[in-house]
Amino acid sequence: MTVPEVESFHPEVMVIPFGSTEPHGPHLPYGTDTTIANRYSREAVRRANADGGRVLCLPALPFGNNVNFKDFPFACRIRVETLMAVVLDLITFGREEGVRKFVLVNCHGGNDSTMAACTRQIFDRFQNEAFVVMSGCGAFAGETARKLFSDGSPHAGDYETSLMQFLAPEKMPAQVPVESALHKPTVPGLAEARVTWVRNWSHFMPAACGGRPDLATAEKGGEFFEEDVTGFARFLVALSLAPWHPRFPYAAEVA
Repeated sequence: MTVPEVESFHPEVMVIPFGSTEPHGPHLPYGTDTTIANRYSREAVRRANADGGRVLCLPALPFGNNVNFKDFPFACRIRVETLMAVVLDLITFGREEGVRKFVLVNCHGGNDSTMAACTRQIFDRFQNEAFVVMSGCGAFAGETARKLFSDGSPHAGDYETSLMQFLAPEKMPAQVPVESALHKPTVPGLAEARVTWVRNWSHFMPAACGGRPDLATAEKGGEFFEEDVTGFARFLVALSLAPWHPRFPYAAEVA
């Protein structure tokens, strides 16, 4: 957008995508999370604005919290404190520009806990002056779309590989791995995700990917992306059109 285009737009909502630059096995590029975050956010914003929303999309941040990837080469990482400061700075800048509604689109799992803490910090600083919601790719996909992927991999498996085959086929090799190991911890309870802990990724996924990327297809990626983006765009329109008041997003007055 040019300066005149931005000046005349008057956005109601600011979408801020967050990606990562990290290993995704031998078949996906380091920037997979950032590619997905950018394409997902921009397409949803484009559709939302076409349907009457006023939503501004920022470029995706390509760096995130990756301390558990240190065993892999050039897994780009910033500190937890740095990411928190960046998120807070971006919300502060948005408020200075007159925006009150923000959507943080996080497409890198390592950022989840940091950004969840950020939403509380932002609430404390801008209480009744800003509304911040944290989302991510897949947040608006229904059960049918989620069942397209059967390997349960959280990284570089059927799901991410299918999305990248649809979104960026030029970045994909001719062949993908048949199957990659997902190692389970030996301590009871950890494997069932009953507690929160930071996994050393080289111990969890020695190949930097896991599951069954060989099951991926561009068709599955496209079907999932379409349903997810459609739902996200619809949400952005509703968020954009909802009138602002100090009790937002609840009723302006208590019944």
